[in-house]
Amino acid sequence: MTARILMVDDEPDVVETVRYRLEQAGHEVKTADNGLVALGMVRASSYDLLILDVMLPGENGYRVAHYVREDEQQGVYESRLPIILLTARDLSAEPDREKMFMDFSGADRVIYKPFDLDDLAGQVEELLGQRAPEG
Repeated sequence: MTARILMVDDEPDVVETVRYRLEQAGHEVKTADNGLVALGMVRASSYDLLILDVMLPGENGYRVAHYVREDEQQGVYESRLPIILLTARDLSAEPDREKMFMDFSGADRVIYKPFDLDDLAGQVEELLGQRAPEG
């Protein structure tokens, strides 16, 4: 299944590596390096999945994800957009704090940097597989 994915990170090497891996899996990947730009892109076009770094210029990934979830509650989009957060700050040792950030952002998954590219691709496919087919 080909999906439209928006990859948002301000580290060009991360963006290009993830883009290449997901394009090899047959997906169309658009990119942004700024949280506000990414939010505008989500609001202007349809995507099947959003991958957001947490530390971004313009607006952080937690807030961008939160705004997307608010838009969804207001019926701005036709369906729920799966969101993966990428972060270098590993909160897995602080479950209460991790839950707080996940609840605020509404993200489906969090992946800690450095991450395994195949693991990321697998989680992308898993989330895409949970979406209802269009049509």
